[in-house]
Amino acid sequence: MKHIGSIRKETPMRKHLGIFRKKISLWESVALIVSGTVGAGVFGIPFAIAQVGVLPGVIVITVLGFLMMGLNLLLGEVVVRTRQSFQLSGLAHKYLGTFGGFLMTVIFYTILTGTLVVYMIGVGEALSSLLGNTPFFWSIIFFVVSSFCIFLGLRTIKTVEFFLLIIIFFIVFCISFFSIPHTSLLNFQFVNWSGILVPYGVVLFAFHGVTAIPEAYELLHNRKRDFKKAIIISAVITMVIYIMFAITVIGVTGVGTTEIATTGLGNVIGPTMYLFGTLFAILAMATSYLLIGVSFKDSLCWDFRVEKHISVFLVLIFPLSIFLLGMQQFIQAISVIGGICVSLEMLLILLIYLKAREKGDKNPGVSRVKHARVLLYVLLFILTIGALQTIRLSF
Repeated sequence: MKHIGSIRKETPMRKHLGIFRKKISLWESVALIVSGTVGAGVFGIPFAIAQVGVLPGVIVITVLGFLMMGLNLLLGEVVVRTRQSFQLSGLAHKYLGTFGGFLMTVIFYTILTGTLVVYMIGVGEALSSLLGNTPFFWSIIFFVVSSFCIFLGLRTIKTVEFFLLIIIFFIVFCISFFSIPHTSLLNFQFVNWSGILVPYGVVLFAFHGVTAIPEAYELLHNRKRDFKKAIIISAVITMVIYIMFAITVIGVTGVGTTEIATTGLGNVIGPTMYLFGTLFAILAMATSYLLIGVSFKDSLCWDFRVEKHISVFLVLIFPLSIFLLGMQQFIQAISVIGGICVSLEMLLILLIYLKAREKGDKNPGVSRVKHARVLLYVLLFILTIGALQTIRLSF
């Protein structure tokens, strides 16, 4: 019996975790990565950026965006170098040993579980504001529907990701268009350079999409050149979305920007904006929830050989339990998860990359990252400083 995730090179279709899936195109893989990245974090970005001003905020988004692109390229090289299919926990165990694998597992599953809970809360609140009834009711409805999709796997999800990405772009454009008459240049004058690290945790959380990288490579069927292009293109698209959204919201609401940005926009501009903003929130969080849920399930299957039905049960029961116990702090949860947990996860990925260069199974070819050592040093510095700053601000 072949190892889970092994490849049947002779056939145009393969069986992976019990699901037959065709190849996806470059743009489908871009949509997959973007959808796995753009989620609840985008709605906290304007509030975080408003604390320091638009110019420092755009610099933070751009710098962290390019750094996360670099880190995703490093992770992509690791995935290409590795013969077997792994998510982050399995890669850490392979290249960092038992302790490294255990540490990554704890951090990785903490991030995934916390993120799924945040998305459940966010979607519930958005649907409640749009359709009535309580946020709790809609969170449970969303949980039930998304659970069915997670059970079916990426074969179902990937067929709608590309179209959802187009809809998200359309909604961002509409939000920007309707906001122009309400924009005040005075809102762009506030600058607080001394607090430039304040948005760090929220912005890093918003760019966190590493779980989509191994998934994209699997579905691209080892097409290394397309894989590298997909990582770069998706990073640029994500940065454009975040910068456009932050500038649009702050231009309208300024220092009065709310924690969930679309709420403040709706209060100022009216019901049309409220509708578009709420739809944007639901689509962005729902698509990310689905991809993260499948990545969580695949990690249990690939990395720990857990049976599919048991892995689905574990993926669903932990976030649901935490939600039912009352976790409801939106911005604070995002900041802590992004600033501390994601930073630690990124630092471990850097260690995995260094070991994979020594112990990797295959030649990465075009996936090899140029000037990787310089990128490693810059990432190490930024991630360490950002994590320490988040700890100081949070505790």
